[in-house]
Amino acid sequence: MTRTTLTWSERWSLTPLVKQAPFAVLVALAAALSLTVPELGVREGAGLFVAIVLTIVATAWSAVVTVRWPSVAVLVGLVPALDFLALGLLRWATGTSTSVFTALVVLPVVWIAAQEPRRNVVLAAAGTAVTILTPFVFDISEVAATTELVRLGVVIVSYGTLALVVNQLTRLHLKQLRRSRDREAQQRTEIERAAQVQRSLLPQPLADATGFTVAGTCLPARTVGGDFLDWYETDGGLALTLGDVMGKGVGAGLLAAAVRAVLRSCRTDADPAAAVTRASQGLAVDPTSSGTSSGFTTLFHARLDGDRLRWVDAGHGLTVIVRRDGTAEHLASSQLPIGLGLDPDEQWFAAETHLGPEDTLVCISDGVLDLFGGDLEALDHVVEITRQDMRPEAVVERFTALSGSVEHGDDVTVVALRRAAVAAERQDRTGGPGHQVAPVAIAETGRAAPSACGSPIT
Repeated sequence: MTRTTLTWSERWSLTPLVKQAPFAVLVALAAALSLTVPELGVREGAGLFVAIVLTIVATAWSAVVTVRWPSVAVLVGLVPALDFLALGLLRWATGTSTSVFTALVVLPVVWIAAQEPRRNVVLAAAGTAVTILTPFVFDISEVAATTELVRLGVVIVSYGTLALVVNQLTRLHLKQLRRSRDREAQQRTEIERAAQVQRSLLPQPLADATGFTVAGTCLPARTVGGDFLDWYETDGGLALTLGDVMGKGVGAGLLAAAVRAVLRSCRTDADPAAAVTRASQGLAVDPTSSGTSSGFTTLFHARLDGDRLRWVDAGHGLTVIVRRDGTAEHLASSQLPIGLGLDPDEQWFAAETHLGPEDTLVCISDGVLDLFGGDLEALDHVVEITRQDMRPEAVVERFTALSGSVEHGDDVTVVALRRAAVAAERQDRTGGPGHQVAPVAIAETGRAAPSACGSPIT
């Protein structure tokens, strides 16, 4: 059911008009039966007419209250009050003690009793008394007083008990509903707090002298996502990471934060494989402990030093390099993901390639595949999108726009990195690493402030 349908249902399902409608229909049916069935008959035509008019007025007022709720909520009690009086007149018009329509009093009784205050039980009993005693007011000589007084006692006790039960059930239901809403509000607060913490872990912009341009975005399917991206400067150049934790929500977000923290703690180790191995060991659990479950994280982690790119792909397989001349290289391996329930002694090994001047590396999560049908051929679309404009911020913006136009149920995360041409040229002239060039020479390094998860970071 859509949110719009749920909102409409909550707004209109228990409104005064909807609650009044059954009573109005039954009064109309009672009038029709009294006029057409000889055995029922109508003793007082004026009484029947007034009963119908009062029912119409009560129904019209219930519609007004429904439309203008809650500004006139205090006057909603007029509806069942008019119903009690209309029913009393209906009884008088159709035989008083012999009327078959007395049972209709249950509808306004339930209406009133279903409100939380205890006083509504008394009001329901009083309304029942009005229904029973109305014939006395108009023609006491024709009414069997003893019979009606006994009937009054029986009916008040019966319907008063019903009102008490309905009221108690209503109070219990509303109490439970308030508790549920309080828990839901607390959970929303905790989830939003978790989302804020996750956004605070997003990478900062690179310094102007890194020699690289990098941009990324994380668009979680829920408030808290299981994808994460990271980059940071190292003694040798730059580290870059994209991970995808199995599952969604807070649990996946906690694992993502843990993996990110372990990888960052290895920033002084130039070997990316050592960082991935340590992250896997950090997720290891005692196999004899209870309450643990399996789960894994696919991961791409790389270290760049000039044009040297050392990388580890732990079951991810969604990274490409688009060269300056338009050719593409797929960075993938057969190594396992890391995570709970997997062998903590598993070893990962780094592969090596180069990142030339104006080459662009793009790494995506599997949520991006869903934007293109969900199969690995989607990497061809990633390459084509990158070729259109190889600037990282342009690549990320196109994927962000695409995710907003295509329905998807998984986190969408993209990180793109490009080696600056002028940095590479300076390295060629000086023999030093590209990250050592002067800031004035870096024409394409990102300078924008970091943003919340869900917006591009450059």
